[in-house]
Amino acid sequence: MKGTCRLTVLACVLITGLILFPAVQSMAEPVRISVLTDMSGPYAGITGENVEAAKIAIADFGGKVLGEPIEFIYRDHMCKPDVANQKAKELYEKERADVIFDCPNSAAGLAVANQSKLHKKIFVAIGSGTTRLAGADCNRYTFKWAYNDYMLATAVGLWAAENLGKKWYTITADYAWGHDLLHHFSEALKAKGGTLVGNEMVALGTSDFSPYILKAMNANPEVLVLLNAGKDAVNATKQATEFGLKNKVKIIHALLFIQDIKASGDVFADDYVTGAWYWKSDNPGSKEFVEKWRKQFGRPPNWMNAATYSAVTQYLKAVERANTKDALPVVKALEGHEFKDLLANPGKIRAEDHMEVGSAYILRAKKPSEITEDWDFFQIVGVIPPDKAYQDPKDTGCTMDNTE
Repeated sequence: MKGTCRLTVLACVLITGLILFPAVQSMAEPVRISVLTDMSGPYAGITGENVEAAKIAIADFGGKVLGEPIEFIYRDHMCKPDVANQKAKELYEKERADVIFDCPNSAAGLAVANQSKLHKKIFVAIGSGTTRLAGADCNRYTFKWAYNDYMLATAVGLWAAENLGKKWYTITADYAWGHDLLHHFSEALKAKGGTLVGNEMVALGTSDFSPYILKAMNANPEVLVLLNAGKDAVNATKQATEFGLKNKVKIIHALLFIQDIKASGDVFADDYVTGAWYWKSDNPGSKEFVEKWRKQFGRPPNWMNAATYSAVTQYLKAVERANTKDALPVVKALEGHEFKDLLANPGKIRAEDHMEVGSAYILRAKKPSEITEDWDFFQIVGVIPPDKAYQDPKDTGCTMDNTE
């Protein structure tokens, strides 16, 4: 009798455990969104506020997804690839982040993409410009958002060869990013029958550009293309003005943001650059985002901020469509998805290479006399459609591994 009682009690415990265990296992966990960006390094002034862009996107989404509060984490990689690699590993493993956004610096982006592949968790690269993320180094869990080096170079390159002149001289930052841009700018020029009359490779952080400006003047180009950014772009442009070259040619830049112009006065006046978005855009939701940003920061956002807002929003919508935060179903919900938002109207996430594509804007920096509104530093002078601004997916070199 006692043995029977003991067996009955044990059976009850086991049955109760079997009933409760699946219930515990099936309890929903919150979606954990993370931003890994440069908050203290050379691009901090451009990308550091992508953290705030993600926060606004989460708040606008309602702060919840699949009935659970959204958790948010951010980390600073200081624009260092080794730090980015370690932070990504910690975010996926210790912090249990479901997705990482942003990551400026191409080497850093490639490191995080590798961690994404190893952990089978999603990475949405924004600040990393390398074409390899949607090309030779593409993987099932990594997406590229808003732009890449091909888009930056090809959009303005094709437009400039038709509208500014076909005789170009380039001054190129002598590292991987500059080399990649030079290749794509040269291909765009060649496609329009133009001629590259000279190029100078210049070390990152160079302050004296006078020898290179003099060589450019002697080549007598119609267009000077500065394939650098930040202080290098400022120094090169200032010296092109001092030597009188800017009065004779049009200048194209690889990267230029409203913060650059605000900090440098009229240095960049009448110069050209590609942008993925501009704050005067009339895309759906754009004005509302700009208003919120102005209230918080006293100025409009740049296109990296808008891209972060877009990427976080589209990820959360994909989680809703998949009805799970599990990576692979969310990947499938993103692949091939078409949408309209503040960044892209319309936009598409290509299944073949995970490149998000939309129109590219050709921006001309206004002269001081043309600026009638604070922070309205650019004029949109051209719009390049996605099929012209981005490589055909057949040509990117991406071989997507679709094994599950």
